[in-house]
Amino acid sequence: MSNASVATPSYHVNGDGQVFRLLAEQLTDYIKPALDADAVREIVDERFGDVHAEVSRAADTLADQLTAQLDGRIDARIAKSVRVIEVQRPDADAVKIDGAHAQFDDLMQMIREGHQNVLMVGPAGSGKTTLGKHAAEALSLPFGFISLSAGVSESHLLGRVMPQADGSWKYEPSLFVRLYTGGGVFLLDEVDAADANVMVSVNAALANGVLALPNGEVVHRHKDCFILAAANTFGRGANAMYVGRNALDAATLDRFVLATVHVEYDVTMERRIATQIAGDKAELVVAWVTALRESIDSANLRRVASSRLVISAARAMAAGVTLATVASRYLRDWSTDELNKLSLNVKEVA
Repeated sequence: MSNASVATPSYHVNGDGQVFRLLAEQLTDYIKPALDADAVREIVDERFGDVHAEVSRAADTLADQLTAQLDGRIDARIAKSVRVIEVQRPDADAVKIDGAHAQFDDLMQMIREGHQNVLMVGPAGSGKTTLGKHAAEALSLPFGFISLSAGVSESHLLGRVMPQADGSWKYEPSLFVRLYTGGGVFLLDEVDAADANVMVSVNAALANGVLALPNGEVVHRHKDCFILAAANTFGRGANAMYVGRNALDAATLDRFVLATVHVEYDVTMERRIATQIAGDKAELVVAWVTALRESIDSANLRRVASSRLVISAARAMAAGVTLATVASRYLRDWSTDELNKLSLNVKEVA
């Protein structure tokens, strides 16, 4: 067996040559004359595999930590924009409402003043239904609603008498009747589009505190029944934006005297929701929709850029769709005249 010394192998693995040359030098002390270079290489490769696995685990751990920190910062920024309202009722514990609409305080002030009928007026998709839900939550009461659009009859609102298998007839109350008699918050949506016959029943329910049911029974309004009416107009009839709206008669408007809330788009709430959906892309969406609304208002266009547009656009961008594509989809059916009236910062996106 030869006693000649074995030359130290030179290694260069994945660009980390310095590391593994040092490793090879350390192994030289343990190399016997009978051990060949292949054996040394095998030892180094085995050690490299262990190091690589350890480095990969460390990298994954670091990535998880950075992701958690980033998520925490995003959540903290969102939390700062969330309005938390605490509502204290005389006969109940305080209730906290997270993410309350900008006009929530106005609505609850009307209720604190003793108004059981409140009219909410605002553009489509401005959050009137959300306001109603939050009011019910704050009052710890059940919530219900009905859209009084074309085709809705008195039976939808008051319930109906239904035939039974044994030949008898049974009255089936509607949700409105159940909340009217048992307590709750009920939203009459699109009240300015309701059929005149339906409004006769609505007026009676709002003013007199009694309700005549289809089966002939007369029921009384619960002390904790709050009826909210939502409209796109102030009850004066159709306008340039909402052509299919009816004028509300003086009797109906009198039910809401000093109890009308003007609901605007809540940009802060829109930004919070969009951020939850699309992250840092949310600001692009909110800025574009805000500019779009300003153009619509200044040009008196019969178009709506509601909170639903913000949410839909955020979802699209979260899925990889560009803002230009979102704008192109939204403006696709606009006339040339309408497009010419838009500001440049709205059109240039598309």
